[in-house]
Amino acid sequence: MNAEPDWLVEATTHSDVGQLARSHAWEDTPLGPPSGWPHALRHAVRLCFSTRFPVMLVWGPELTLIYNDAYRDMLGTDKHPSALGAPVREVWAEIWDDIGPLFDSVLTTGQATWSQDMPLLMHRSGFDEETYFTFSYSPLRDDEGNIAGVLDIATETTHEVVNQRRLVTIGELQAALPTTFTTLRAFAEPLVDVLAGSADVARAAFYDVSAARPRPLVHTGVAPDAAEVAAVVRGAATGQREVGDGLVVKPLRDTSRRGIVGVMVLRAATGRPWDDDYARFLTGLATTTGAALRDAVRLRTTLDTLRQRAERSEEETAQARELALVLQQAVMTEPPQPDDLEVAVHYQPAALDRDIGGDWYDAFMTPGGATTLVIGDVVGHDLTAAATMGQLRGLVRAIGFDSDHPPARLLERVDAAIDGLALGHQAVATAVVARIEQSPDERARGVRTVRWSSAGHLPPILVRADGAVEVLTVRNDLPLGLRPGAHRHDHTVELCTDDTLVLYTDGLVERRDHSLRDDIAALAEALHGTHQATLDDVIRTALVRMLPSDGEDDVALVALRTGPQRPATTPAAAAPKTTTAAVAS
Repeated sequence: MNAEPDWLVEATTHSDVGQLARSHAWEDTPLGPPSGWPHALRHAVRLCFSTRFPVMLVWGPELTLIYNDAYRDMLGTDKHPSALGAPVREVWAEIWDDIGPLFDSVLTTGQATWSQDMPLLMHRSGFDEETYFTFSYSPLRDDEGNIAGVLDIATETTHEVVNQRRLVTIGELQAALPTTFTTLRAFAEPLVDVLAGSADVARAAFYDVSAARPRPLVHTGVAPDAAEVAAVVRGAATGQREVGDGLVVKPLRDTSRRGIVGVMVLRAATGRPWDDDYARFLTGLATTTGAALRDAVRLRTTLDTLRQRAERSEEETAQARELALVLQQAVMTEPPQPDDLEVAVHYQPAALDRDIGGDWYDAFMTPGGATTLVIGDVVGHDLTAAATMGQLRGLVRAIGFDSDHPPARLLERVDAAIDGLALGHQAVATAVVARIEQSPDERARGVRTVRWSSAGHLPPILVRADGAVEVLTVRNDLPLGLRPGAHRHDHTVELCTDDTLVLYTDGLVERRDHSLRDDIAALAEALHGTHQATLDDVIRTALVRMLPSDGEDDVALVALRTGPQRPATTPAAAAPKTTTAAVAS
């Protein structure tokens, strides 16, 4: 082999693939030894190895392939390093019908191509893999000005395309979740219809487990195998979810949490690798479905009872109001129990039986470990508002859990889902989403950051550890559901140990013939000095001071208090108590 020419050494010094290029037997390829390569090819090679962006080029009659370190990752586990110096048609034989015409177009017309999120079924890592790329092929000319090769500048967009597709599936599933049903089959059928259209679900099935042998009620996709049936039997017996290699098995419980009413099975498609993101996606679908079934059972029971009560005399009006509250609270879940934090939640209905409102709260932890708080209020006071509240709460929860986006981006996604799923003009609501974050530096200092975004909602209130109160007034963004695509903003504030954050709806502060600003100031004054009270007492104080009699509107509150920071080097203690505040009648 000839000595490496100086120009090639200089061009490839800082590249791992470049080191392979210097030792490659180019004399055995149509390009010949690099010492004889034309100046135009040398310039293209220098460009290829000088950038960290994925670049490959082909040159000569067989379109011999040269690529840099970033492009190497696109070759998967099987094609590198044999692709170096090989004809591009052989390297990408499985997708040549897709990309070959693009090479021909550049070589014959001299015009560059542009492909955005182009789907390509590659076999680069031992299996047929669904991938997406955005790239441009451009002509390379030799020293005489003739087209002698093609330059490819590319980026793989598979992750973004697949994540967006999965988010759409989550939204469609949330929209299809029945609020009432008569049988498990009736509940499952619309969900299976949605999942049948998902490229990420190879099989979706609901099993009846009332008999000794599980029986599929509704299913779509590939046929079941022995491993699936065995997992269904275990799930029905133990009530425990199983997440295996490409398979999620979720027992579906009734509202009493004592019995299993069925088992849901989701199997991953073969076009994407089974990784943590895929497992979280399918697990999230199964968990959302299980929660919705329980909520639907609650709602069905509530509506049946309401119907029976309505057919009786008006003497049972008080009981009907209590059942209306059950309907409102059907989607109100217990808050999480994060380390070093305490969370309390409260919901109180309006005094009038007819004023079933759209207020809601939520609190959950993202896969990344951040605690997320939500408070919201749908426009209107009727059953439609309550039903819309359930849809919007579900969208915020599902998108927030799956994407782990910051609050502003999360609310933008909810706006897009409201529009894309055509939830209608009634899906207008104010909301605040607040996420508790902590960087390593903040943990070392014993502080946290609250990152929040407000969709036309009332400002959060912060009670500092010394009793001082701060109203976190910012310029509000538009309420949800008004203008899809509207940009939203995040805001931050630092939390120290024993600080208390309070989120609330307007039923706590809005009064006829009162200034809303004055009422918020009155709430801040009521909370002043509550730093030493329990979270239950903080909420009770707010209710007693602001609602001396039955309220005109329903009220939702969420309160969070930071605890002492545990040292990172000590074993974690038991999670702090999480409370649900109540008010004495």
